[in-house]
Amino acid sequence: MKAANKQLTEWDAELNQLHERNGDLGLKVQMLEQELKEARRDRDENKNSAPTVTEFPESADLLNQLKARRKKSRADLADVETFLEILGSES
Repeated sequence: MKAANKQLTEWDAELNQLHERNGDLGLKVQMLEQELKEARRDRDENKNSAPTVTEFPESADLLNQLKARRKKSRADLADVETFLEILGSES
């Protein structure tokens, strides 16, 4: 009888440890779920606040600015338009 009581006491202690561990894991899961929720919300906010279209000045204006800064530049309007197309396709 004493042996059976001792075994029951050991099992009871082990069961209590498992319940504590399970409770800790449940709390950890809740914390991770909250963290995931916040990360998703932040991602959505960043996605919504990011500009979707980059607006560039007119090609002719950019060419005039280039010529003002670099008098000997050989770029022409077609070159500037091509650069703007390349930049626009990367966004």
